[in-house]
Amino acid sequence: MDGILAAEAGHQVLVAACVLLGVVALVLVATTVSARREARFTARLARDRGERMSDLMHTVRMAENIADLGIWQYDTTTGTQQWSAGMRVLFGVERDEEFVPGDAETLLFANDMDLVGQVKANAQKAGAFELYYDICGYDGVPRSICVQACNLRNDEGYVVRVVAVVRDVTDQVARERDLEQSRVSALQEASVARELAQTDPLTGLANRRRVMAGLDQMVLESQKNGQPLVVVLFDIDHFKSVNDTYGHPHGDKVLQEVARICKDQAREGDIVGRVGGEEFVWIIPGADPSFARIASERLRLAISVGTAIADRPPVTISAGFTALRPGDASLKLFARADAALYEAKGAGRNRVRMAA
Repeated sequence: MDGILAAEAGHQVLVAACVLLGVVALVLVATTVSARREARFTARLARDRGERMSDLMHTVRMAENIADLGIWQYDTTTGTQQWSAGMRVLFGVERDEEFVPGDAETLLFANDMDLVGQVKANAQKAGAFELYYDICGYDGVPRSICVQACNLRNDEGYVVRVVAVVRDVTDQVARERDLEQSRVSALQEASVARELAQTDPLTGLANRRRVMAGLDQMVLESQKNGQPLVVVLFDIDHFKSVNDTYGHPHGDKVLQEVARICKDQAREGDIVGRVGGEEFVWIIPGADPSFARIASERLRLAISVGTAIADRPPVTISAGFTALRPGDASLKLFARADAALYEAKGAGRNRVRMAA
């Protein structure tokens, strides 16, 4: 009996062991199948990603070829740069030419470009930023390039990589420079035109229009600030006889010499102008009548002596002056100086008179 029971127990143990082995086998088979499926999935995923990357790189190369651009990358951890084929072409390197470590630094140094330093200086920029350079590549062709860069950050917010699109903007920069030069030239021409419109062409002095505009402004400023202002009006004595005796070319030389002497006598901030054929004006801000008399007499003597020793007919001038009074307008001030001038001429010429 005992032997039968022992045999039966051994049979049950054997069955249990067989069942366990079967289960283990099934698990191993399932694991193997799953592993193979996972391996196939991983392989397919890697292949798909590789194909997509290949397509992307193909697209990038097409874009580089069509748009004259390149891709530049900088790894802030390792300090290495990556130059795409298009980037190298922009620097005059042939596409099939070998690009070895150190070439990037050499090209940047040759063009005085601290590109790495400048992107580091822009590490705080959240969005894209632009840098512009004028370069001359290995092919000897000068180019203007635009570097449009973007900082890529890790989860802690540190910049780990800088990616940039580099474009050839030579034509654009040339157009902008031409436009700027045209703008500057237009402004200069306009300035010259305004100056010519306000300048007496023979003597280079202010013409009547500019004189009266300046006098209006000075009258307003003097009345506002309570500062004195003097107007001296003078003309060349017997100038008609100079033209009749020596001819108009010599008369023009006399006018030019008188203008030169008057400019030499004037101070900075004064206005000296020709307001008629042989009539001139000298506006002296900040001067009182005493100073005006001394200045007018000095001018009269300087013209008398200066034209006598010059290679042109000698002449004298008559002058009248007046000071700004309360309530004066520029025309009233000018008219009073004119009356004083005619008083000097009536008194025998070659003299100075102050307005009554």
